[in-house]
Formats: sequence, C-alpha cells, structure tokens
Amino acid sequence: MNSSIFRSSVCIGFALTTLAVGPALAQTSGGSTGSPDAETSRAAPGAGELNRDATPVDPPKVPDGEISRGAPAGDPEDLIKGFGTVSRSKGGEEKRAPASEDVKRALEDAAMDPAFLDDGDEASRQVLNGDDRVQITSTQKYPFRTIGLLQSEGPDGEFGTCSATLIGPSTIITAAHCLYNHDKGGWNADFLFAPGLNGMDDAPFGVVGWQDAFILQGYIDNYQGFYGSVVPWDLGVVVLDQPIGDQLGWLGFGHVPNLGNFGANIIGYPGDKPPGTMWRASCNVNSADVDEINLYYDCDTYPGSSGSSIYDYNPKTKDRLVVGVNVAETETYNIGVRLNDAYFNWVLGLRK
Repeated sequence: MNSSIFRSSVCIGFALTTLAVGPALAQTSGGSTGSPDAETSRAAPGAGELNRDATPVDPPKVPDGEISRGAPAGDPEDLIKGFGTVSRSKGGEEKRAPASEDVKRALEDAAMDPAFLDDGDEASRQVLNGDDRVQITSTQKYPFRTIGLLQSEGPDGEFGTCSATLIGPSTIITAAHCLYNHDKGGWNADFLFAPGLNGMDDAPFGVVGWQDAFILQGYIDNYQGFYGSVVPWDLGVVVLDQPIGDQLGWLGFGHVPNLGNFGANIIGYPGDKPPGTMWRASCNVNSADVDEINLYYDCDTYPGSSGSSIYDYNPKTKDRLVVGVNVAETETYNIGVRLNDAYFNWVLGLRK
C-alpha cells in the first residue's frame, strides 16, 4: 500500500494550527543507553507476576464519519482546559491540574479545525497487505529492553495488556485507552510493566510496579459515547515505582516540525503472536501522511500493540526518537497520535 493515499483522502481529529511558538525548531528530550552491564544483568526489582489470562487490548476502531460527530467546538479556552492533566495514584487518589505554562505557550493562538473521516468502514483487523512483522528475541539488548508489556486490571476486573516505552528513568509512554476505559467505568489499576519481556516465562528485568498514571483532561471531558470523539487526546504516561531506566536506558522523544518521509518503527506485544513475545513492524511514513495531530501508516499492528511508541532511527547518529504513539485503526491504515509541540511539553512536564 502506498501510504500517500491516506492524507490525500482523509483528515482525522483536529489540527492545531498557527502555533505562535517562534521558529519551527525541533524540541527533544534525549535518550540513554543505560548501564553498560544492563544486557547481562537480571537483577531489576520485581513487583509481582503477570496474569497469564490477561487479554491484549483491542485498539479502538474508527468507523466512517465517527470523528466528525465528535469534533470539538473549537473554543480556545476549551482547548487549553483539555490539556490539563488527570492523574490516578496507586493509592487510588485522583487529581486534576491545569495546563502548564509551557503547554499554554505551545497552544497560544491555536485554532481548532474540526475534520472528519470520509473513507472506509469499521475495521476487523490491522494486519495490512500481508504480515511483515519480525520477532525480536534479543530483548535484553538496547533499545529493545526499553520497550515492554504493560498490564492492568480494568474497572470490570478483567486484565488487559498493551505496549509501552521507557522515556525516562521512571517514565513510560503509552495510549490513554490503556489506562482509562470510558465504557467500563474509568481508570484501570494495578499496572505492571515488564521491560524486554521475551515470552511469559522470560522477564529478563523483572516486573515493575507503578506510582502514578496520567492522561489528558480532554480524553475524559470530550468523550461523547464513542471513541472517535477522543482520538486526538489518546496519550498516556505512567510513572513507575523504580528508576529502571537508569539501568536499562530509555528512548528520546520529541516534536519535529517538518516530520515526514521517515521510517517508522513500532515495537510491541501483538496478541496474535505467542503471548509475551516482542515484534517489530516498520514502514515508511510520507510527509503527506502527517498532520499536526496524527500520523497515518500501514505498519502492521494488532490488539496488544496499543500504546507502542512510533520512533524514527537516524543511522548516522544512531539516535532513536519517539515521535508518536500507536492508538487506533481503520480498515485501510493505522493511526498514531503525533508528539506535536503541545503534547511534547505535556509529556516533558510529567517525565521523571
């Protein structure tokens, strides 16, 4: 599939335009390769065992016209309110905080442009044009050890799994729908992160617990009974209870203004493969398939891949930069939330 057809016929979510933030310069938070002996060390702390009956979380499906029905009204004050933070602690305390000054600056003079999906029916799968995913078995090596399986218990008592990526010593990035379920009553709980998991019987760095989970207030406030109303807000952060990134390292993340024509890497734990095994999908993302809020691509994903980071690898510098998070699907392509200027600053303000 030629991914350039996506943006020629489809615009999804809302666009944050006319950002008054000065010159279009990249903003990044650097990565780390961790401790030199991390590859052979298996002494990371443990926080319990993964539930073998956990079900890979289905990525939300976006049927024709759904987002246009849920498009935000475009009030700048509502936009700023949506960039507030809602958090839940391990102890069950929920807090709300307004958008930070850095996020407000990124949103200054931003306009909301309601857009719509005008192509395709509800998807039944995400593997497109044949399966070209490759299993990663050397999960203890960098950067693969920075990626892990994220398990949580839903409000209904059912356990589910997503994918997540270390972006700091104690911080992972994922999708909001891996942390909060509108239809089942709200926050998930009992998050466990297994970095570098290589099958359910091989957690080379143990299983790590959590301290706080964070989503955007817009993910809650804009929900209108269907996922399309909150696609642009589907971004989540979890602060772990151990700084395992000091040992394992983490990936850098950032906002690249002229993003496009890059090779996307999406690594996670798809549910159609043996439980707990890590797989990589890769594909080219053209400039025409990138807007201010979303990325559109034909990388193969599957339930369980929700929350996987989308990163670009620079072969010259050997740097890896997370530029988005895999969140949703249509029948013909998959969708990621792009780390634009505002999202970058929101995540940066939570990173530990």
